Amino acid sequence: MPQTRRSGVRINYRVMGGGPPLVLIHGYTASGYSNWVASGWADELAGRHTLFIPDLRGHGRSQKPYSSSMYSIAAMSNDVLAVMDAEGIEQAGVIGYSMGGLVTMDLMLNHPERLNAAVIGGMGSYFPERRGRFSFERQHRGSEAPRRPLTEQVRFLAGYVARFDPIAIEAVYRGVFKNGRPLDVAALANVSLPVLVAAGTLDPFFAPAKALAETIPNATFVPLPEEGHISAVRSPRFKAEATRFLNGAGEAG
Repeated sequence: MPQTRRSGVRINYRVMGGGPPLVLIHGYTASGYSNWVASGWADELAGRHTLFIPDLRGHGRSQKPYSSSMYSIAAMSNDVLAVMDAEGIEQAGVIGYSMGGLVTMDLMLNHPERLNAAVIGGMGSYFPERRGRFSFERQHRGSEAPRRPLTEQVRFLAGYVARFDPIAIEAVYRGVFKNGRPLDVAALANVSLPVLVAAGTLDPFFAPAKALAETIPNATFVPLPEEGHISAVRSPRFKAEATRFLNGAGEAG
């Protein structure tokens, strides 16, 4: 598994597939594997893109500092840029989910020259009231997301827990989320990049995601019926819409 220290901490990442570069940015408490490989996105996209899938600081196999001062959305954007620089990628498409959507927004605002298209899932222009720190939900019977067999769930959870560091995750929360949104969302009105925003209709971030799409000029919003925050990332509809969008953005570019 390749790694880089260009952002000041050790960042491990995966490289998969072939074709134009595409960076996949995971959410809070997740990892590149749990967010993008185990959910089927890597299989969906690797036939058309070279995928770069980092574990952000504090997550997965990457370094996990215990000081909250080491964590911010800007620092995590630098983790992404470090991977791109290590691989010689000047510009790429980006997909970010949940916290990864915040990182994607920061890249759009502060490093627009490094992106050619962006997909944001499960994140919006504001934080919903009474949102929890962690997402716990029962998958709706109308969800289209594949349901994992019990044995697969056990293997997935065992691997997840092995890489989970509660002290580092607490530091991430204090550094990134505790004091509210760390981005000037109003500045997204100046973004000219093609953007797709998607969220499950049962996700607390559904209304904020719709508002986000209305903030960004020419952004496209895709509702994912009967999907929550956790199930939406496994939604075949989300994957199909993102693939279609990225193919169109590539052809336009």
